[in-house]
Amino acid sequence: MYSYILENKLKRMYKRKSRERHFLNWKDIHTILVLFDTSHFDEVAVFMKQLKKLGKKVTVYAYQKKEDQRNYSNTNYRIILEKEVGRWFGNPLRTIIHELQKETFDAVIDLTLNRNIYLEYLLAHIPASVKTGLKKTNSPQYDLAITTLFTGEAESYQVQELGKQIVYYLDRIGTG
Repeated sequence: MYSYILENKLKRMYKRKSRERHFLNWKDIHTILVLFDTSHFDEVAVFMKQLKKLGKKVTVYAYQKKEDQRNYSNTNYRIILEKEVGRWFGNPLRTIIHELQKETFDAVIDLTLNRNIYLEYLLAHIPASVKTGLKKTNSPQYDLAITTLFTGEAESYQVQELGKQIVYYLDRIGTG
């Protein structure tokens, strides 16, 4: 029920709200917000290390489904629990949005392979110059959308490939 309400809010938001988009190249991107599903935690952790080696300041928000029973408390990632965001009262999305709007991000990288309405809702509210990820809907949530990945491969490979493609294309974008 709550996801249906978020879906309608997103549709209205995309229709009436426009934001100023800047296409920054990789050298101009210093602060990055990464969104992902915890089922791909290991692959994303490798990607995070690569970003940090490149001198990027990375903030991470991950969505944990009920089936995923792993404990992520020893990470410095902000974990969004499915059991918390699926309920009507006490939903933490509004608090998370306020937290994220206090920060400035040059880019948001969405490493989810499947649509996640909760992370998409966060993405829509984050003021970032560049938003990028795998195109999963016809909504205009991304400035740079990766439309295809190699199919038939394991999901872990797809997440790694998505990260590589995003960095590759951001590196090729010229400024101005």
